[in-house]
Amino acid sequence: MKLSLFDKRHTISLVIIVLFDLLLTKLPLTSVFGFEYSALNSILLVCISGFLTISYLKNNVNSIRILLRISPYLVLIPVVISVANSFLTTTCSLGDGFLFYLVITVPSILIGAAVGSFAFYLLPRFPRILFISIIILTALIPLTEFYFNPQIYFYNPLIGFFPGTIYDEGLSLTFKLVIYRLINTGFYSAILYLSVLRIKQTVWFNKITFTFLISFIVIIFFFISPYLGFSTTKERIESALNGKCFTEHFEIIYDKSIDSTFLKNVIIHHEYYYSSLKKYFNSEPPGKITSFIFRDNKQKGELFGSANADVAKPWLYQVFTTANSFNTSLKHEIAHVFSASYGSGPFKITGHYNPALVEGIAEAASPFYGTWYIDQLASVAWNNNYKVNVVNLFSGFGFFSQVSGLAYIYAGSFSNFRIKRYGMEKFSEWYRGKSFEEVYDSSLTEVAGIYSNYLQDLGYSNKPNAAQYYFGMKSIFTKFCPRYIADRLEKGWAFYNNNKYTEAEKVFSQLNSITRNYSALYGLVNCKIRMQKEDEALALLKNELPKFKNTSYYYGLELLLGDVLIRKGSFYEAKEHYFLLNNLDPDFHYDYLSKLRLNLAVSDSMIHRYIIGEDSVKYVILQKYNSDTYDYASVPVMIDLAVSLNIQYNEVLKIFNKTISVNDIFSSYASYYLSEYMMEHLDYNRARKLSSLALRYNRGDRLNLFLRSHFLKSEWIYYNADSILKNTRFVSGTHYIDHKLK
Repeated sequence: MKLSLFDKRHTISLVIIVLFDLLLTKLPLTSVFGFEYSALNSILLVCISGFLTISYLKNNVNSIRILLRISPYLVLIPVVISVANSFLTTTCSLGDGFLFYLVITVPSILIGAAVGSFAFYLLPRFPRILFISIIILTALIPLTEFYFNPQIYFYNPLIGFFPGTIYDEGLSLTFKLVIYRLINTGFYSAILYLSVLRIKQTVWFNKITFTFLISFIVIIFFFISPYLGFSTTKERIESALNGKCFTEHFEIIYDKSIDSTFLKNVIIHHEYYYSSLKKYFNSEPPGKITSFIFRDNKQKGELFGSANADVAKPWLYQVFTTANSFNTSLKHEIAHVFSASYGSGPFKITGHYNPALVEGIAEAASPFYGTWYIDQLASVAWNNNYKVNVVNLFSGFGFFSQVSGLAYIYAGSFSNFRIKRYGMEKFSEWYRGKSFEEVYDSSLTEVAGIYSNYLQDLGYSNKPNAAQYYFGMKSIFTKFCPRYIADRLEKGWAFYNNNKYTEAEKVFSQLNSITRNYSALYGLVNCKIRMQKEDEALALLKNELPKFKNTSYYYGLELLLGDVLIRKGSFYEAKEHYFLLNNLDPDFHYDYLSKLRLNLAVSDSMIHRYIIGEDSVKYVILQKYNSDTYDYASVPVMIDLAVSLNIQYNEVLKIFNKTISVNDIFSSYASYYLSEYMMEHLDYNRARKLSSLALRYNRGDRLNLFLRSHFLKSEWIYYNADSILKNTRFVSGTHYIDHKLK
């Protein structure tokens, strides 16, 4: 039977592709010719080519020949639609798009045809049912890896690769993905070839043998994929990190390169958070929590799949963080594991499967964002026109319809609001699956109104810049070409950090010409400074700064503009920008940075030497500057410089040999910062004293809750650190070893 190229089934297939891709051009991420567009088209083309192949075989048509004739149309239509849309709307790198499409989408025709012919051979009466079953099973394999393995990325024949979370915007074609797709091509080519031969009865083997052979290969590949880098088992991470210890409540798997003093502090903080969360939840996990501590984001991204986001898997009692996040997100992730005792189902999360509840309980358990208490920051958002409908937030998947930062803050603050008033026991009933009305005898709408009044009464209505600083960012779904931009930014900063300023300037300049991006502008300005093009840097910054007026990034650029003006000798104008930034008060970090510059600017020569100097020069200047009396605004900067320069702890302490007097917010914060630095160096006695000293200035300032929390932590660690380290067992190979870290 001959089949026309423009047969009805072909026409229907082409119409489906056209409608599908026209829809994709209207959606976030898929509106550009890139990874998401290619991955979704891959799924569609697998299905279409599979059904077409089955149809050919049912009608005794040469399936391979006719599929080869129709394939160019199937493959090219998505390309034409996306490229045309790119020229009419948004143009990113078409080169990247073609590479993704070539590697991810083009093989999908072969994959669909192979599965279709295999289904027809095994079950000729119901091949479509078997085809759909195989596709569903293939799609579920990553779920198995996600559930049982410590990973959130996956490789899969249907889409090639899924990177993990949306927080890692940078994504480019990798050699590993190319190899994976080549393996797919070889495997499915063999299936297609053998299936067609068997259907034509030109070779002999029975269905059971063929099915067993295919299944055996799939199972073998599943088990060897960790060694090929296509999946990650716990054993693979342990081997890569090569450090392991056991505390009373944790199995900590850490990168062996982590400094021993730093590691001790990380270990102690694990147990401190456990103690704190045990009181908060009135329960504890049934066994040890496994905590993976990666060296940095890059290593975490390679082994785990999420470079920029720390993650927990409550059902496995596992948390995944980097070494430098023990003081920021570690408690939040451990809280997710504690919440598993209230959870249900295979993932041990809320019975409502509501992400606002899942994140809300962890946010409430770890309630500080920098120096802000979560209710304070929610009040800042609410009273400065960054509002969220709480009812929608806690309904279904409404959490994902909000800007990420706002969703987390409001989910955590509202959860905290209920827990503080009615206790964890009632909240846990809501978390387990009971309706809100059943637990609290009020509707969510009524309580949301009471909550909004609570936020209003907290005040913070005069904090528009703090609200803009924390919530004035775009989500990945609203950014211009986010994958392409993030990937190029990574390349630009790699050039910059390797002192290749000419190459970095080209990358940043190209990005700055096509999009409003803070990192690109910041990198471009600094490249010009490094290349002694300070006039160009100043002109560029003055021209671009107004474009960032209503964003989180405005304040960093104001500080940078002041620094560039100092380099140019425009001291008065620079002071105006520092003074403006100090008055805007977006965050205490910018308060002390701008105040320090204003204080140094009493001497034009000193501020000039400070701004143009490398970190080592800056440190020496601040060291001398604090020799007689302390400028408390300089203390956090000096400590940060000491850390980056690897200056010995005892040498740094010599600077602070005078009495510290706490009589304002800057001296209070300086005492806290120094206390934190002492704690990181295991000097818990001094850290405790300084944390207590930081609390002496209490004029009802918002910092007091944060400083009190730090004091309680320093006191707990002071009394418990020695016993924790004494009872920590370190593993070398398969043997426990009794030693103290040196």
